[in-house]
Amino acid sequence: MSDVNHPVLHGKESSDARSGGIPLMLALMLPAQLLTISGIAGGAAQPHIVQYFHTSHIVWFNLATVMVSLFSLPFAVRLGEIYGKRRVMLILAALGIVGDIVSAIAPTFIVLILGRAIAGLYGPIVALVPACIRDCFPAKRVSMAYGVVMGSIGIVVLVSPVVVGRIIDSFGWRGTMWLLTGLTVIAIGMIALMPETPRRARFSSEFDWAGGILLGIGVSALVYGGGNFYNLGWGSLRTFGPLLVGALALIALVPVELRVASPIVDVRMLARRGIAVVIVTAGFVQFAFIVSPLVLSFIAQYPKIPMVSDGFGWTATHYAFVGIPAGVATVAAGVVTGVLLKHVGPRLLWLAGSTLLVVGLLAFSEYHYDTMQIVISSVLVGFAGGIVMACGAAMVVSVVTEDEQATVNGIAYLALQVVGGFCYQLLFAALASHQVVMQGVPFYLDAAYINSYRLLVGVAGIGLLMAFLLPRLKRPSVALESSASEGTPVQAA
Repeated sequence: MSDVNHPVLHGKESSDARSGGIPLMLALMLPAQLLTISGIAGGAAQPHIVQYFHTSHIVWFNLATVMVSLFSLPFAVRLGEIYGKRRVMLILAALGIVGDIVSAIAPTFIVLILGRAIAGLYGPIVALVPACIRDCFPAKRVSMAYGVVMGSIGIVVLVSPVVVGRIIDSFGWRGTMWLLTGLTVIAIGMIALMPETPRRARFSSEFDWAGGILLGIGVSALVYGGGNFYNLGWGSLRTFGPLLVGALALIALVPVELRVASPIVDVRMLARRGIAVVIVTAGFVQFAFIVSPLVLSFIAQYPKIPMVSDGFGWTATHYAFVGIPAGVATVAAGVVTGVLLKHVGPRLLWLAGSTLLVVGLLAFSEYHYDTMQIVISSVLVGFAGGIVMACGAAMVVSVVTEDEQATVNGIAYLALQVVGGFCYQLLFAALASHQVVMQGVPFYLDAAYINSYRLLVGVAGIGLLMAFLLPRLKRPSVALESSASEGTPVQAA
């Protein structure tokens, strides 16, 4: 059960954890962006994997990772509160390496998907990092730490595509899997340099195994069922059955969580307007930004074949260099947002970033026919992405107490992945609306790319509309000081 008087929390471990500085920010950057790097590498590699294995089931390349991440997340968050987040992150990263290695040596597409599923075990690290920041930095420095660590996605967007492009052109798609293996090893070393975070609970017979299993089954089944939509349609038993199982599991979760003393997810939190709106708007807006490079990857790297494929036929390296201005824009936006969060609440910045993202995606849907058009549209999307990624964690800080931080970050990550699981299927359905299959390889016409970007405009638009329901939010540093002194939710009136 939760135990705020646990001696570890008020002893040396707690005081050490609150001494965070620049070295700790640097140590957290790579673990925070592991999943983003995996997405960038996988996105660039997918056109090559499709043609290598002659498969139309490439949608499972990402969904296998998502399903395992979703199932393991509630346990990872709760165990992080019991044993310390650093310890749990080390274990998850070590297990993820196994998946990266299996993916790199996979002789068949099925084995590749198995490896990607195992690699999903380092997914929950993304949800644990924001809670680590809150545990390891004094209140007045938390907003800056969030901006630097979460805004480092800009560096990832800037550097990763160039490195990945060089590797693909030199060593093929398998090289990207070995790159992920090496980066995960480095991430383990960085996590090992962190201080251990406070342990806010004890493992006991009250550990909510039933809640964790129901939640894991529920969200995983929903994503699996949605994953079959692209190839089988909504009417298939393999689509409808898992969706029904997932819905029933989540319905059963509610009374279970209301009865237990230490729920794996406190469902009462979702009744609070601030938390519910933050989770929903972040899920839709951040997914639209994260997945948008995948569409561009197909446009850039697929060949130009009249009446079959309207790609550019660029090398992976050329595609990466064209994306450099967008990476610079994302870095700049993350840094600026981190500074601004010291002076203004995150609501206004989030609305600005979400609006710019919708504009950028709309520009992509209409203007993606030459290098200059792609650069301009990419810069708009990249700058917007830097804002929303830096603001996301800050908004969570502004609507929860200190003890709720890890739980709400976990719920937000779950929401992002569930939204992503469904929208990812819709994205491939939009691509398939104008595709030509040759020797088992799907190629896409320009109308498919237009439909895909319009879909992402709609997804980001839903998140933007939800953002207008956000209450007025305090600055993260003020929110943290209020939470520490009062132990109450920090949402402003």
